[in-house]
Amino acid sequence: MKTSRLKVLIPIFALVLCGAVVLFERYGVKYNPSKSTTIDLNKVYTEDVNPEKECMFLFSETEGDEYGQEVETVLEGMKIPFAKYSVEDTTFVEELNQYQTLVFAFQDWTSIDEDLPDIMEWVHAGGSILVTETPYLNEAFQGVSKELGIEGFRGSYVGISGVRFDRECMIGAKAGDVFYFDGEDAEKIEVTLDVELSESTQRYISSENGEYPLLWKNESGNGSVVMMNYSTIARAQRGFFATAYSLLKDACIYPIINGSAFYLDDFPSPVPGGDGAYIERDYGIDIAAFYSTVWWPTVLEWEKKYGIKHTGMIIEVYSDTVEAPFERNKLTTQFVTYGNMLLNSGGELGFHGYNHMPLCVKGTDDDMQFGDYKLWASAQDIQQACSELSQFAENLFPQSVMQVYVPPSNIMAQDGKEALLQACPEIRILASIYLPSEDAPEYLQEFEVEANGIIDTPRITSGSTIDDYQKITELGELNFHYVQSHFMHPDDALDVDRGAELGWKTLSGEFEKYLDWVYSSAPNIRNLTGSGMGLAVQQYDYISMERRMDGNTLNVKLGGFSDEAYFMLRNNGKEIVGTKGCTLEQINAEQYIVHATASELCVIFGE
Repeated sequence: MKTSRLKVLIPIFALVLCGAVVLFERYGVKYNPSKSTTIDLNKVYTEDVNPEKECMFLFSETEGDEYGQEVETVLEGMKIPFAKYSVEDTTFVEELNQYQTLVFAFQDWTSIDEDLPDIMEWVHAGGSILVTETPYLNEAFQGVSKELGIEGFRGSYVGISGVRFDRECMIGAKAGDVFYFDGEDAEKIEVTLDVELSESTQRYISSENGEYPLLWKNESGNGSVVMMNYSTIARAQRGFFATAYSLLKDACIYPIINGSAFYLDDFPSPVPGGDGAYIERDYGIDIAAFYSTVWWPTVLEWEKKYGIKHTGMIIEVYSDTVEAPFERNKLTTQFVTYGNMLLNSGGELGFHGYNHMPLCVKGTDDDMQFGDYKLWASAQDIQQACSELSQFAENLFPQSVMQVYVPPSNIMAQDGKEALLQACPEIRILASIYLPSEDAPEYLQEFEVEANGIIDTPRITSGSTIDDYQKITELGELNFHYVQSHFMHPDDALDVDRGAELGWKTLSGEFEKYLDWVYSSAPNIRNLTGSGMGLAVQQYDYISMERRMDGNTLNVKLGGFSDEAYFMLRNNGKEIVGTKGCTLEQINAEQYIVHATASELCVIFGE
């Protein structure tokens, strides 16, 4: 028995000793900032270009436009100039010849029954249609189904719970890979028609069991039709819409963010005292020792292995104080030690809060109260607390400019936001979340620059275990924005709701599987800090484009251009023989990352 206990204690002593050595070596280490520490977000951009509209967007006022708005968001993000028409206004077909592509964002084709012959004639002449929703099974749709690549109907609507890739058509998915919408055993969504495709139709994606085709392309005359045979309204689908649109032409180019960022919320912060049950179970040490000997060395290993640059989000105190005065935290050893280690490893610090109370005011934002959080006494109290945090951080890290803010629990009200920006004018970037949940009034964001110049850089995934919905969303984002944005907390290993019972060894192993998938799928994605992600989003959001295919050359003129920009190029056929004003890096058989270094660029294809 004594021998057995000794075998258990030896690795524990080794961990504690290792942590003590690390902290001894690092304590008091000064931060030596490089010239690139502060990202210049005040770049000068060229004037916008105003291209002619290439796409006609059709929606139904009768069906509502909620689904169409998601598709619009994708077209706007791809910088595809489009004009919007209602199918109830039957004169749209008279203007069809002005456009190269036609997008259907409705399901009942009865309203265009009489126009379908003219539409298909336009396709035969070289036009392209993208159908983004499963059509209603009626005579209007069935009458042109062969033109759409459908050989016959095996039944009516069927249920699906995920997608299987028939070929490698999206970054992050190889042929045979399966991605679930919300778990393998989740209730199936009955939004798919049971159809049989013709032999000449190119099938890209099927249902999770491979039985039902979900995305395909059919050549029709000199034009083409791309069909999405399932209808779901979710941000997870945006990358699938972008992929479908990019299949319409021989070549499609659109701007991307090209960035991967990782945030450590509540870090640095006061380390909770006491013992965590699962830490005690697995390591026999307290929480502080776990942070220094197990968790933090693991984070540093991820930085080395994947090139990650972490952004640490400071919490000054763990208290529920929401009314002035706000006392200064005098216990700063943990902050200085971990903060400088993070900075010296190429990372960055930002603000998370004086405490962990979301910026919501009592009497104004009572509907935003969540869990055990308290509402602030007033906007003035929020401002004072944020000022205290700013002064606290400046005293500890005088050479580090804090440009990024993450709302506690991703919750923030408008008055709180205004008070924050008044107290901390150095903040230029807000990093909340991209995906909504059902149990909290989150501050949802898009990747964009607000009218006031604040840059929104939402986080997409979180925690150590990435569920199916997060992963399929990240798959989509690699193909829409070419972006990865993740956050975790040091105390993930302490929270049962975040998988603590599994143990840190399992949690960290699961997270490494996610990291391996991201960096094998997108090996050239840029590792960025929070402010670096802000600059990347600003460069992406400001871009405007004019695309023109001249013979075998794709010419692109850029507006809103600074010194560089990134794009996704899908090549659906011809060999690429040259470029000007840019360089290409191939990701898979059809997709390339384009790095533009001039405001005019071209991609030259062979005969």
